[in-house]
Amino acid sequence: MTEHISPLSTASKLFAFLLGIAIPSVAFGRSVFAVLLILAIISLFFCKPWRDVIRDLDAQIKTPVGLLILATFVAWLPNVFVSPQPMRSFEAVLRTLLFIGIASVFYSYLRSDSRLLKRTLLSFVIMTTVTMVFSLLAMTIAPEIYWFIKLKGWLSTPILTQLKGFSALAVFMVPVLILTGSLYSRAWKIICTLIFITVVVFAYASANRSVLAGFLSMTAMMVVVFALKSASKPKVLASLAGLSIVVVGAVAWLQIIRGKLFEAAPNQDWLIPIWLLDFQRQVIWKHAIEFAMASPWIGIGVNTINLVPGADMVINGTNNLHVIPAHPHNWAIEIFAETGAIGLSVLLITLITLTYQTLLVARRTGNLGHIMAIAVMAGYWVSGLFNFSYWSAWWQLSFLISLTFCYASNTKTD
Repeated sequence: MTEHISPLSTASKLFAFLLGIAIPSVAFGRSVFAVLLILAIISLFFCKPWRDVIRDLDAQIKTPVGLLILATFVAWLPNVFVSPQPMRSFEAVLRTLLFIGIASVFYSYLRSDSRLLKRTLLSFVIMTTVTMVFSLLAMTIAPEIYWFIKLKGWLSTPILTQLKGFSALAVFMVPVLILTGSLYSRAWKIICTLIFITVVVFAYASANRSVLAGFLSMTAMMVVVFALKSASKPKVLASLAGLSIVVVGAVAWLQIIRGKLFEAAPNQDWLIPIWLLDFQRQVIWKHAIEFAMASPWIGIGVNTINLVPGADMVINGTNNLHVIPAHPHNWAIEIFAETGAIGLSVLLITLITLTYQTLLVARRTGNLGHIMAIAVMAGYWVSGLFNFSYWSAWWQLSFLISLTFCYASNTKTD
C-alpha cells in the first residue's frame, strides 16, 4: 500500500518561500530582509503549535553545542555591569541568543519535511538570480534602478560602494548554490552553476577584499575536508599544492593592484604590509586593543567600543576617519574588547567544538550539507575579520540562516 503524504499547508509554503528569498533580498535593503524574516517567523507559528516549537528548541539546547552557546551567553553578561550603556550591551547579547534560537527552530522545521527545504532552496536560487541581475545592471549600465528602489529618484549617479555590503553575502550564497545544485534536477544544476559564476563575478566587481579572504578560507577548509576523507596521499598533496598556488596568486595579485597604497600612508613602520592590510585598519585594531586593556577579562561593554573616550580621535592621513569609526572591523578584536578574554575564550571553544563535530559528520557520512556548513563557517569567520561588526543583526542572521539550510540537508557526496 502506498503511504499517503499530506500536502504542505499554505502557511508552510509561505514560510519556505519567505525564508528562501530573505538573504538575497539584502540587495534591496536590510529593512526588506528584516520584514521578510519577521513574516517567515509569523507564518511558522501557523505551521507548528507553540509546544512543538518549544520542544524542538529544548532538544537543541541540550546538545553539547547548545550548552556551550548558553555558556557563551553567560560569559558575555558580566560586561553589562561595566558598560557605559548597560541596556545597549544587554540588548545586543540577548538579541544574538534570540537569533540563534530562531535559527534552531527554522532548522527543526526544515528538517521535518524535505519538501520544505526544496521550496526554500529553490526560492533562494530564484531570488539570488533576480538580485544578481539587479546588482550587475545597477553597477554597470543602469544605476538608476538602484536609486529608484532606494526612493532617491531616477538618478544616473554611478554605484560605488553601495552594494559592497550585499557582496559580502557571497560567502553564504556560493555554498548554498552548490548545495542546491547537488540536490535537485539537472536543470537546477545548470542554473545554480550559472548563478554561482555570476555571484563570483559580482563579488570581484564590488572590490570587496573581505570576500576574497572568505573565498580563500572556504577553499582551504574544503581541502581539509578532502584530506580527511581521502585515502590517497598523492591526491591530498596535489590538493595542498593547488591551494598553495591559489593563496600565493591571490597575495601576488593584491600586491600588484595595491602596491601604490604605501604612498598614501603615513610614514612609519607598519606591522603588516599595507598593500595586504590597509593602514586604517591597522590603526583601528591597535586602538581597539588598547581600549580593551581597561577591562581585559570581562570587557568594556558589548556594542559600545565606539563610545569610549578617545574613540573619536581622527586617524592621521585620512579624511576625518575616527580610530573607532563604529566598530573595529574585526570580530575577534571586537569580542575581546567588549566581552573580555573570558567571553572570547568561551566563544572560541564553542566554535571549535561546532566545527569539529561538523567535520566528523562530513568525514563519516559524506553529507554535503555539513561540508557546505563548514564552507559557510569559514567564509563568515574569516571575512568577518575585516568587515562588519559582530553585532550587526543582518550579518548574524544571514550566517545563521545559511547554516540552517546546510544542516537541514541530508545529501551525500560521491
